[in-house]
Amino acid sequence: MFSGSLIGWRQPKLLHWLRDSTKQFVYRVPNKVTNNTAITASDSKWLEFADPDTTVMHSPVVQDQYDRFYWASPSSVPRYNTYDRIFNDQHDWILGVPASGCPPGVVVDGGGDTITLGAPTVDPTTSTGFQYVPGNYILFVPIVPSGTMIIQSVSFAPNDVGSPVNFRGVVYSDLNGAPYQLLGEGVSTPAALGSANTSVITNGVSVISNVTYWVGIMTDAPYNLENANSSLKSRGYSATYSNAPPDPLNVSLPQATYRIWANLLGASIFEARGYVYTWVTAYGEEGPPSSPVVVNGWSNANWTISLFQPTPSNMGADWLDPADNTMKPADRNIAFTRIYRTISNQSGMGTYFLVAEIPVSQGTYVDNIGDDVIALNAQLVSLYWYGPPEDMQAIHAFPNGIAVGFRSNEIWFSEAYRPHAWPPGYVLTTEFPIVGIGVAGQSIIVCTQGTPYMINGVNPASMASTKVNLPEPCLHRASIVATDTAVLYVSQNGLIQISQSGSGLNVTEGWITREKWQSLTPQQRVRAVKHATSYFAFGVRNPGGPIRDGFTVELSSEDKTSFTIWPQAGGHRLGYNNLTTPNGFDIVNVELDAWTGICVLVQNGGIYYYDFTDQHPIIVPYIWRSKTYQQLARRNFAAMRVFFEVPDTTPPQVARDVTFPQTVLGNNQYGIVRIYVDDALWTTREIRKSGELLRIFSGIKGEQWSFEIEGRINVSNLQVATSVKELAGV
Repeated sequence: MFSGSLIGWRQPKLLHWLRDSTKQFVYRVPNKVTNNTAITASDSKWLEFADPDTTVMHSPVVQDQYDRFYWASPSSVPRYNTYDRIFNDQHDWILGVPASGCPPGVVVDGGGDTITLGAPTVDPTTSTGFQYVPGNYILFVPIVPSGTMIIQSVSFAPNDVGSPVNFRGVVYSDLNGAPYQLLGEGVSTPAALGSANTSVITNGVSVISNVTYWVGIMTDAPYNLENANSSLKSRGYSATYSNAPPDPLNVSLPQATYRIWANLLGASIFEARGYVYTWVTAYGEEGPPSSPVVVNGWSNANWTISLFQPTPSNMGADWLDPADNTMKPADRNIAFTRIYRTISNQSGMGTYFLVAEIPVSQGTYVDNIGDDVIALNAQLVSLYWYGPPEDMQAIHAFPNGIAVGFRSNEIWFSEAYRPHAWPPGYVLTTEFPIVGIGVAGQSIIVCTQGTPYMINGVNPASMASTKVNLPEPCLHRASIVATDTAVLYVSQNGLIQISQSGSGLNVTEGWITREKWQSLTPQQRVRAVKHATSYFAFGVRNPGGPIRDGFTVELSSEDKTSFTIWPQAGGHRLGYNNLTTPNGFDIVNVELDAWTGICVLVQNGGIYYYDFTDQHPIIVPYIWRSKTYQQLARRNFAAMRVFFEVPDTTPPQVARDVTFPQTVLGNNQYGIVRIYVDDALWTTREIRKSGELLRIFSGIKGEQWSFEIEGRINVSNLQVATSVKELAGV
């Protein structure tokens, strides 16, 4: 009933029929294509849930390309789905990514501190034997180091029967697949024909990973040199031996690869490496790592990692359950495996760095990447990124991208902007079991079976908990209503308010005793929202019965402790109202639409909503009773008038027998006035015409008078006097 007059609640309208009439909680997802968030948008998608205490959270992820929705309830594990899958009627996923229970297998092959690159051996199937090489000539083969190394010497194995041959090794850079500039040369050395000969390069030549270099042999006399294989990799050009090796000019065309090689000192060490791997969903959600495995080997070796796959139910596709030989939908959609390995810093502390991300179906990976490359990759951050507990009973959005939930007496927090990751180390506990939580501003109010708690913070790893010294237990989870400044809930003693600053009070005890509160309000299965300016709730009065009884408590600052209607426009409300179920159906749930803030009711297999944009609503009949007016002496009021307006949707008045007025409001009746004298009903009059003179029965005098109006019209004024003459002067 709103300011200045008696106005009943408008009747909720049917908005949408449930696909499954047994569902008890709904959530609306607007269509992004039309961008129509209105509650009446016909292209919205309605999610339906069996548990009435379900909570749904829209994704806090920055620029979430998948537009995910997350939900949790007491009867199911936390789950989520993407916008596209929701609109395509595809099933949801279990929230969180598990860790593999098996460490990776690692096999180390090769490597060492001394490395040979080039063509040291002969392939007998493709070699064409010994070839003639003229004197004063440089012959090259290319090499590509796999890490940072030093070329210490260059070797070859000549075969000749002529004059003695002097040689020196040379190292050149590469340009467009040919030798380019001299980087270093070896000491001139006589060749021993028929065996391997080595020219040591003074101070060596530093080379880096994955870059082509050319190593060669320069001689002062001709000799024969065997082909290592027939691949056309060698190059050569003329150069006078007595002079320093020049930059190449007319390099020959590629020739068969000659048996020339470089001897390098690797930057490799014999080290201990730890390997782990994580699983990643198709949406980029990473889980915690597997157990580690530590293996020793040369850093420049080939490290072959064997990986384990998730169970078939976690790999995104329908899978065959061998237990009953039926196809079942996947629980998760794990699509990738990330491999990490340790790199130790100067103090010996190891850190895991990303090696590679591969498809989850790939069983092995060969790691031959140097530490200098791996150290530039991302570090492992998902060490404690476990999924939420399976019995987490709610999920709420908190500022800074944090999601918060609870179980038992534990408050859980997600990693910021990662709702799939809930590190156990972030958990806070309460003394009493938790009934529910609400978020007001920068505070989380935890409502328990004992005293409430307040939690503040901006980092999930460092949230602070404060116990509110107000022993007011919360009766029902769905009675918790969060506003911008406070959280309210129902206790057996009244309506409790906990502000975001941590102060708490019973907002109704100033005008309703605790005994009266329990007799007026439902005490079981209370479901509430903030509706208009009031705390709007329905619940069960009789144990085990349906949800039929409701009430409102005014929350506006000027009237929250008042039952009075002041005859002035603009600000005053009834402090308290009792409600009956609208539309004549039992209520399943009371909710607020997340996109509009409009109150919706789940009842009769459908969704009904309060349309405050309707200028011609159907008004639900109301009953209002005044306070008791104590007279100075016993008096008899004789006449009254009621002034009202008739909403245009009100059924037309039907003529009735004035001699025997109807005492119960009928379907085609504007209203009834009842006069009570000393708490006993004395007169009943039907309201038919605004301002009409209505007589009160004579023959009684009383000290205590009260007046009751039952109607569906907007009553602005009730005038009562001891005589018709006195009434005319009002």
